[in-house]
Amino acid sequence: MIKRVKKFFMLFFSLLMLFSGCWFGKANKPSVILIVWDTVRQDHLSLYGYFRRTTPFLEELAKESVVFTQAYTPISHTLPAHFSMFTSRYPSEHGVLFNGWQLKNWKYPLLAEVLKKKGWQTGAVVGSDVLGKWHKLNRGFKFYKDEPFEFHQTVGDNITFTKEEFYQRQAEQVIHWAKKWLSEINRKKPFFLFLHFWDAHYPYYLPKNYPRKFQLDENFQLYLKKNYYSLKHKLDDVNEYDNAIFYLDEQLRKFFQYLKEQRLLSNTLVIITSDHGEGLGQHNWYGHGLYLYQEQLRVPLLIRFPNGWKAGARIDASVSLIDLAPTILEYLNLKDTMHCRGKSLLPLIKGTQPQIRDCQFAERRWYPEVNYEKIKNWAPGKKCALVCGEWKYIWADKEPEELYNLAQDPLELNNLVKKAPKKYQEMRMVIHNYIQELDIYSVKPQRTIEEVKKVLKSLGYVQ
Repeated sequence: MIKRVKKFFMLFFSLLMLFSGCWFGKANKPSVILIVWDTVRQDHLSLYGYFRRTTPFLEELAKESVVFTQAYTPISHTLPAHFSMFTSRYPSEHGVLFNGWQLKNWKYPLLAEVLKKKGWQTGAVVGSDVLGKWHKLNRGFKFYKDEPFEFHQTVGDNITFTKEEFYQRQAEQVIHWAKKWLSEINRKKPFFLFLHFWDAHYPYYLPKNYPRKFQLDENFQLYLKKNYYSLKHKLDDVNEYDNAIFYLDEQLRKFFQYLKEQRLLSNTLVIITSDHGEGLGQHNWYGHGLYLYQEQLRVPLLIRFPNGWKAGARIDASVSLIDLAPTILEYLNLKDTMHCRGKSLLPLIKGTQPQIRDCQFAERRWYPEVNYEKIKNWAPGKKCALVCGEWKYIWADKEPEELYNLAQDPLELNNLVKKAPKKYQEMRMVIHNYIQELDIYSVKPQRTIEEVKKVLKSLGYVQ
């Protein structure tokens, strides 16, 4: 009789422990940190083989993370790319194709809305007003730190920028507000934190008297010449771009040290990426948005899982930023109520699937059909890109089409449209399927309000 009673109580307490884990398991659910370095192209990171040591911390972090070598943005423009991350849809689907537009009539929840509804504490700190609340990217975030921006610095001839004239904050301020929010949340509940860093976006306002690691020396100039960085008057800016990336890497190291000290890393999924790259003078263009070449489309991507899962793995299959949200949802064992177009990356990481799609698709930002405002480097019509393995095809309705073999011509210098007609027709058919399915001509242009136009002009955007 006594043995039966003991067995009964053992079984009872075992079941109690099991179900209590279900009832009170919220504290054990993983937290998520999404970090986006704005305008950081993949090939200027030493993590990916760049000859300058721009990202020593990311190299160390890679030993604890899964590194993706072929990650693509669906658009090389800040606000649209972020909406693609948070909706898991291409820009023509969510309808935001330009900085300054709003997310309108979107009936599905954004990533932060899903997590908030399921009990995650949601916070965000953005480094630029390009992602200000007006655009509706803040949906689902209980805490969303955009304004006011604390950028106060003297540069050049003692020019002081105040928040009325400048709409960005440096990495230190982003991290300051992130720490403040983390110090105030309930440690027994999981959190979702989104951090956006603007420091590698032109113009590069690093902290006053910040010591530059890199100089425009002879070796660097030879590298730029060899790799067709053709804008000689911009070489100093390219050098400063590398210094900005090194600065970001330093700040990320400090933030991770804080997370470790606060014991916030052991059960946290961390994703580090960029929204798009930068021309830096290749293809005779410094900025982003106008073209769809590799320097603007390929981005870094690291995923650090709790408990060191798959640490040190490198994935060569091509992926897209639209795949981040479904990856997070699957890892957290949450139902996809977002209706994601993207696919979870977990099968790639587990090795159960060699690739998640055959081709990566991207499209260009919106330009007005008629250039009444005399916009410099204005481009008419629609433009899209398709990367299928070693082949890259750029379609345009009002500009010349382009075809490249990336294995033989990684810098995209030799257009093969006429030399490889069979491959051209094959990829043209595939991209037209995307164009029809996404209905890219259905997107209605939005009117940007004057206050937002002022912000964009301050940040270097012409409209």
